[in-house]
Amino acid sequence: MKTYGLSAKERIKSKKAFERIFTEGSVIYSSDNKVRLHYYFFKNSIKPGVLFAAAVSKKLGKAVWRNRIKRLFRESYRLNKLELVEKCKTQKAFLEIIFSPQSINQKENPKVSLKEIEKPVKELLKKVISEI
Repeated sequence: MKTYGLSAKERIKSKKAFERIFTEGSVIYSSDNKVRLHYYFFKNSIKPGVLFAAAVSKKLGKAVWRNRIKRLFRESYRLNKLELVEKCKTQKAFLEIIFSPQSINQKENPKVSLKEIEKPVKELLKKVISEI
Protein backbone atom coordinates (compact mmCIF):
# COMPACT_ATOMS: atom_id res chain seq x y z
CA MET A 1 0.00 0.00 0.00
CA LYS A 2 1.25 3.50 -0.81
CA THR A 3 2.45 5.68 2.04
CA TYR A 4 0.38 8.68 1.04
CA GLY A 5 -2.45 6.79 -0.65
CA LEU A 6 -6.09 6.62 0.40
CA SER A 7 -7.47 3.30 -0.77
CA ALA A 8 -11.05 2.08 -0.64
CA LYS A 9 -10.12 -0.13 2.35
CA GLU A 10 -9.38 3.01 4.36
CA ARG A 11 -12.82 4.59 3.84
CA ILE A 12 -16.03 4.33 5.81
CA LYS A 13 -18.87 3.23 3.55
CA SER A 14 -21.55 1.51 5.61
CA LYS A 15 -24.57 3.30 7.01
CA LYS A 16 -24.18 1.44 10.31
CA ALA A 17 -20.66 2.77 10.77
CA PHE A 18 -21.80 6.36 10.10
CA GLU A 19 -24.67 6.02 12.57
CA ARG A 20 -22.41 4.50 15.24
CA ILE A 21 -19.88 7.32 14.90
CA PHE A 22 -22.50 10.08 15.01
CA THR A 23 -24.46 8.60 17.94
CA GLU A 24 -21.83 6.94 20.15
CA GLY A 25 -18.68 8.76 19.07
CA SER A 26 -17.03 11.96 20.26
CA VAL A 27 -16.83 15.35 18.56
CA ILE A 28 -13.91 17.79 18.33
CA TYR A 29 -14.00 21.27 16.76
CA SER A 30 -11.06 23.15 15.29
CA SER A 31 -9.93 26.32 17.07
CA ASP A 32 -11.21 28.53 14.24
CA ASN A 33 -14.51 26.57 14.31
CA LYS A 34 -14.34 25.80 10.59
CA VAL A 35 -14.11 22.01 10.77
CA ARG A 36 -15.74 19.38 12.96
CA LEU A 37 -14.36 15.87 13.56
CA HIS A 38 -16.52 12.95 14.73
CA TYR A 39 -14.60 9.89 15.84
CA TYR A 40 -15.17 6.49 17.39
CA PHE A 41 -12.32 4.64 19.06
CA PHE A 42 -11.78 0.92 19.81
CA LYS A 43 -8.89 -0.21 22.04
CA ASN A 44 -7.18 -3.60 21.78
CA SER A 45 -8.52 -4.21 18.29
CA ILE A 46 -7.68 -7.33 16.30
CA LYS A 47 -7.25 -5.21 13.19
CA PRO A 48 -5.66 -1.85 14.17
CA GLY A 49 -5.90 1.09 11.80
CA VAL A 50 -7.89 4.13 10.77
CA LEU A 51 -11.01 4.48 8.62
CA PHE A 52 -11.90 7.87 7.16
CA ALA A 53 -14.88 9.67 5.63
CA ALA A 54 -15.88 13.23 4.73
CA ALA A 55 -19.50 14.32 5.13
CA VAL A 56 -21.00 17.56 3.86
CA SER A 57 -24.65 18.46 4.38
CA LYS A 58 -26.85 19.41 1.43
CA LYS A 59 -27.79 22.61 3.26
CA LEU A 60 -24.26 23.99 2.90
CA GLY A 61 -24.12 24.34 -0.87
CA LYS A 62 -24.66 22.89 -4.30
CA ALA A 63 -23.32 19.50 -5.34
CA VAL A 64 -20.25 20.82 -7.15
CA TRP A 65 -19.20 22.84 -4.09
CA ARG A 66 -19.89 19.96 -1.66
CA ASN A 67 -17.88 17.53 -3.78
CA ARG A 68 -14.95 19.97 -3.86
CA ILE A 69 -15.03 20.27 -0.06
CA LYS A 70 -15.00 16.47 0.25
CA ARG A 71 -12.06 16.25 -2.16
CA LEU A 72 -10.17 18.85 -0.10
CA PHE A 73 -10.86 16.93 3.13
CA ARG A 74 -9.66 13.69 1.55
CA GLU A 75 -6.50 15.32 0.21
CA SER A 76 -5.59 17.07 3.45
CA TYR A 77 -6.20 13.86 5.44
CA ARG A 78 -4.19 11.82 2.95
CA LEU A 79 -1.19 14.15 3.29
CA ASN A 80 -1.28 14.22 7.10
CA LYS A 81 -2.40 10.74 8.15
CA LEU A 82 0.96 9.01 8.73
CA GLU A 83 1.43 9.94 12.39
CA LEU A 84 -2.16 8.98 13.26
CA VAL A 85 -1.95 5.60 11.51
CA GLU A 86 1.38 4.78 13.18
CA LYS A 87 0.01 5.72 16.62
CA CYS A 88 -3.04 3.49 16.12
CA LYS A 89 -0.87 0.56 15.04
CA THR A 90 1.49 0.89 18.01
CA GLN A 91 -1.43 1.23 20.46
CA LYS A 92 -3.37 -1.61 18.73
CA ALA A 93 -6.32 0.71 18.31
CA PHE A 94 -9.00 1.04 15.64
CA LEU A 95 -10.24 4.54 14.86
CA GLU A 96 -13.08 5.73 12.63
CA ILE A 97 -13.16 9.44 11.81
CA ILE A 98 -15.52 11.69 9.86
CA PHE A 99 -14.59 15.25 8.86
CA SER A 100 -17.34 17.77 8.13
CA PRO A 101 -17.43 21.56 7.75
CA GLN A 102 -18.75 23.52 10.71
CA SER A 103 -18.83 27.19 9.66
CA ILE A 104 -17.92 26.83 5.98
CA ASN A 105 -20.72 27.18 3.43
CA GLN A 106 -21.06 28.09 -0.22
CA LYS A 107 -22.63 31.50 0.38
CA GLU A 108 -19.84 32.82 2.60
CA ASN A 109 -16.98 30.80 1.09
CA PRO A 110 -17.62 30.24 -2.63
CA LYS A 111 -13.96 29.38 -3.32
CA VAL A 112 -12.25 27.26 -0.69
CA SER A 113 -8.58 26.35 -1.06
CA LEU A 114 -6.60 23.42 0.30
CA LYS A 115 -4.71 25.75 2.66
CA GLU A 116 -7.96 26.81 4.35
CA ILE A 117 -8.95 23.18 4.96
CA GLU A 118 -5.54 21.67 5.70
CA LYS A 119 -4.73 23.83 8.74
CA PRO A 120 -7.81 22.80 10.81
CA VAL A 121 -7.48 19.18 9.64
CA LYS A 122 -3.87 19.03 10.92
CA GLU A 123 -4.95 20.57 14.21
CA LEU A 124 -7.79 18.07 14.68
CA LEU A 125 -5.55 15.12 13.82
CA LYS A 126 -3.07 16.25 16.48
CA LYS A 127 -5.88 16.49 19.04
CA VAL A 128 -7.03 12.95 18.23
CA ILE A 129 -3.45 11.64 18.44
CA SER A 130 -3.08 13.17 21.89
CA GLU A 131 -6.34 11.52 23.06
CA ILE A 132 -5.36 8.02 21.91
